[in-house]
Amino acid sequence: MTSQPSGLPDDEVLREILRRLVTAFQPERVYLFGSKARNDASPDSDYDLMIVVADDAPPEKRRSRLAYQALRGTRAAADILVWTKEAFDSRLHLPASLPATIAREGKLLYAA
Repeated sequence: MTSQPSGLPDDEVLREILRRLVTAFQPERVYLFGSKARNDASPDSDYDLMIVVADDAPPEKRRSRLAYQALRGTRAAADILVWTKEAFDSRLHLPASLPATIAREGKLLYAA
């Protein structure tokens, strides 16, 4: 069963990005972080996204290259990171780690 948390921003471009990423990766979770998540983005801001994949995901689904291929044609500027669930979750207890910061300040857009 898959779901989209109810807090998904009203942003059609982001919805399309999320749809394409979920189709391409079948991720565990997708987070939006950075200025767009904090609601202090400028017109030139890009989308910062963290894709959390299963630990046993095939190698091609552990690389951000797949994400950029999936987003081709959207004209959306995005920085995308792909981490395994174990790598992401094992750092959540470290307050200054990227995963902890994303979990604390970002927005969960998708959870499987």
